[in-house]
Amino acid sequence: MPRCSFCKTQYPIEKGITVVQKDGTPKHFCSSKCRKNSEMGRDSRKVKWVKKQKKGEE
Repeated sequence: MPRCSFCKTQYPIEKGITVVQKDGTPKHFCSSKCRKNSEMGRDSRKVKWVKKQKKGEE
C-alpha cells in the first residue's frame, strides 16, 4: 500500500493519484485535496486536517 506524500496516510492503490515529476520521481496522493494543497506549496504540518504523526511511526 502506498503512503500519501502530503498527509502520510496509507491508502489502497486503486484509490489514489500518482504524479510523476519532471525528474522522474513519483509522488503519491490519497485524494485531490492532498494533491492540490501540495501543489500550492502548503506545509502539511501547518494544515489542521492532517493528523499528527507520532515520533516512532513511519
